Amino acid sequence: MSDQRMVDRTRRQYLKTAAVAGTLASLGGCTGSETSPSSLQLGFSTHFTSGAWVSALVDGTEYYAEQKEFEYNLFTTGGESQQQISDMRQMINQGYDGIILVPFNTQEIASVVEEAAAEDIPVFTLDIGAATEETAMHVSWSDENAAQRAAERLIEELRNQHPNRDDYQVLEVRAPPGRDISRLRHEPFVQRIAETDDVEVAGTIVGDWAREAADQKAREWINANEAPDAVYSANFAMGLGAMRALNELNLRYPQGHEDHVVAVQLDGSSQTHQLINEGYIDAAIDQPVHYYGPIAIEYFERYATGDGAEELPDVGSEVTSDDLTIEPAERDGTMLWDEPLWAPATIGESFDHTHFVANMIEITEENADSSQLWGNNWG
Repeated sequence: MSDQRMVDRTRRQYLKTAAVAGTLASLGGCTGSETSPSSLQLGFSTHFTSGAWVSALVDGTEYYAEQKEFEYNLFTTGGESQQQISDMRQMINQGYDGIILVPFNTQEIASVVEEAAAEDIPVFTLDIGAATEETAMHVSWSDENAAQRAAERLIEELRNQHPNRDDYQVLEVRAPPGRDISRLRHEPFVQRIAETDDVEVAGTIVGDWAREAADQKAREWINANEAPDAVYSANFAMGLGAMRALNELNLRYPQGHEDHVVAVQLDGSSQTHQLINEGYIDAAIDQPVHYYGPIAIEYFERYATGDGAEELPDVGSEVTSDDLTIEPAERDGTMLWDEPLWAPATIGESFDHTHFVANMIEITEENADSSQLWGNNWG
């Protein structure tokens, strides 16, 4: 975003806030120039509808907004881009103070985000971005960094657990090509493996993001070749499918066994954590998805009650828990957000707007039972 646009938007936000405050003062005989946080109206539009990961994202956002006592409304699209566009325009026309968005289509939603910005309504995107500089801020992790770290962890586990082998064969279970997330969870992993002299990707299968597809294709590949020394899976469902395939072929052994197949994957889940505790999965590189909404909400509140875009972190900076506090809250007997798993975060750019890149979580036997992981709260 250009400096001039930032100044213009900050000025428009100030005028809007001052007008509201002035009206309240004249009606109630009070003074002041700040919008009350509890009076803020926040909408959340998402095309996600089901699944434990989705519940962690959506429920976490809603629960945190409730703790803030915001006027909060959830809009689900049912997987329809036009419905999301319609919902966004409804929020704009009704004068919402802010919108949190998980876009169905990065390109199609961009013009509506720009419509919101023109009305001084900041839009914060989660997980999936909108292709416009008018997005206030995007919150996610780095799939690229996570895939690279998964490769490094897999290499470490192979060399530590099977030091007497001269080389190692890896089976990669990747997502279908065609989307950026698929590429970013594949290419950095393969590139990092290629930098070694003793580890190679012996085969790559497409698991379709699903347990059943990964199970079937992994069994077919192993039957046609031989058991790999390690398996890398690009999400938890495909990782569980690969584990099922190894079990069905009587090739699944825990850590410490001479024939243990090292398994490292992206994303955790309750079943993943169980398999980690049992020694079948060595590590999962997970994202703090249940923090995405609270992070956006905290910055939205600063934006709406402060100096607009100037309240957002600077590109190139690092944000720690000293800079941003996510207030813990009890849910079903668990204190959510009690540890800053998202920190430290780095601030980059995406589509020329601010990108809050949350830290990744490395799940092993040491922390697989932690109550702070999303998979131990939403499954």
